[in-house]
Amino acid sequence: MLQFLKKTCKEIYFPLGLLIIILWQMLTPGYVLTLDMVFTPKLNFFFSQGDILNTLPVLYFIKLLNIFLFGWIIQKIVLIALFFCLGYLAFKFLPVPQKYYANYWAALFYTINPFVYERFLAGHWQHLFAYAFLPPFIYYLFKFAKSPGWQNSVWLFGWLFLIGIFSVHFLVMAILVLAIYLSCQILKNFIIQNKKQAIIIIKFTLLFSLFFLIFNSYWLIPYLTKPNDSLLNNINSQHLQAFQTANNQHLSTNLNVLALYGYWGENQPWANYWLWPKDNFIFWLIISAFLFTLISSGIYYGFKHYRSQTIFFIVLALFAFVFSCGVGNTVFKPINQWLFEHIFFWRGFRDTQKFSGLLVLSYAYFGSLGFYYIMNSLQKHKIAKFAMIVLFALPLLYTYPILGGFARQLQPVWYPKSWDQVNQLINQDKTNYKVLFLPWHQYLSLKFNHNLITANPAQAFFDQSIIQSENIEVNNILTQSTQSKYQKINNLILNLENLPATTVINELKAENIKYIIFAQDLIAEDNLKYVFMESPRLSEMYSSPEIKLFSLK
Repeated sequence: MLQFLKKTCKEIYFPLGLLIIILWQMLTPGYVLTLDMVFTPKLNFFFSQGDILNTLPVLYFIKLLNIFLFGWIIQKIVLIALFFCLGYLAFKFLPVPQKYYANYWAALFYTINPFVYERFLAGHWQHLFAYAFLPPFIYYLFKFAKSPGWQNSVWLFGWLFLIGIFSVHFLVMAILVLAIYLSCQILKNFIIQNKKQAIIIIKFTLLFSLFFLIFNSYWLIPYLTKPNDSLLNNINSQHLQAFQTANNQHLSTNLNVLALYGYWGENQPWANYWLWPKDNFIFWLIISAFLFTLISSGIYYGFKHYRSQTIFFIVLALFAFVFSCGVGNTVFKPINQWLFEHIFFWRGFRDTQKFSGLLVLSYAYFGSLGFYYIMNSLQKHKIAKFAMIVLFALPLLYTYPILGGFARQLQPVWYPKSWDQVNQLINQDKTNYKVLFLPWHQYLSLKFNHNLITANPAQAFFDQSIIQSENIEVNNILTQSTQSKYQKINNLILNLENLPATTVINELKAENIKYIIFAQDLIAEDNLKYVFMESPRLSEMYSSPEIKLFSLK
């Protein structure tokens, strides 16, 4: 027992040290706000009509914690849990050699890479949790195929369920991997005349698929009973083009994907806020050459000693690469265009670069095999220790801005006291009403958050019913909302210059809007002009440099 505890503690030290190095000052008090990651003191969660409700268990658990803990403390717990899972689960479950610390290298690369860097800056913490659960999912997929039974079935579908409650996108990826791999195993067992094994796999797969559907009925039933309300119906070829995989000034789309980049935000103004390893291109190119040589060595070694697993991860990497390229300018564009047009659920992958999460998984596997192969070859040479240091340095140098709190690009902040004061003022009104929040943009550059672009936090921050913009404003796409009431207000505000102030105010009052909160962060840059705000029918109740509160007469 004592030996087990010592081993467990030793295993925990590595991911703990890794998460501290990565998060650094982000662990100090305050909120870390970045694009889609918005935490507030009281964590209010809202769903629009047509939203898929798979994340309800996670959000209800966070809401339960919020009864006892402040929002910023909960966020720290989430961030620590995320990066611990990234490091520990890859270390524990990736099927790689443990000798020469090869499993440590796999965990290091799986945690520190461009995919994690980009997605965290984009605030996609839920997708990253699902990505963190891929190694144990693959581990138990292999175990289940080899030894189907109750225990392995529970573990396999349990990890699949965990992936699903964080990300539908990664759930679909995992289900595709599971279906294809198990189909191949069943076919293989029939070919080698091992029908009993094939039938057992089929039996447990069908049985636990039924359990899986039951456990996921809380979001599957609402989706299946009202498919016409789904946001998938509003995603069209225009979305696919707007969110297509990004290229780079130095790299084509396919090379950008191979390098584990390609998030569509790279081609948006959002990308100018951050440091990118590719900014120093020659240095990045040299490190890339060493890294991909290591991965290639792992493929060579894998074919000699781990043929079946090597074939699996090569096929996985190829499919992930093709799908991740999406409708970018590559030879794979027609394939992905066809999938989008003919496979109903493929519309959900308007941001196809999420498939690169599977590509990272394959790179981590082959990179660790290459690490083991090189260290095993050099074990009797004096340069062995030096070579190990160099190989461990590769992932750190390849995505170096992730270190030290993402190079201190993300700093904890506090919401202004004026926001709290406005919240207290509107809470004094006990009648039934709504509040309009301006400026009318889903993403704002807030001064108290160092002018970083983030999702509008108003609806989550204020206690009353807030109407705020859901306009993503990417290329020519405004909103995916299907709610008629939202569309009415949206059309009203987008056409303010053509309407008299009295008409605007009457329309707002007809929607039971009693107050307007106006954040002044974009007052000089906003392309929308809220001319009706000068009307005498608006009474200013509160004013500060950050925010104003008006009541409608």
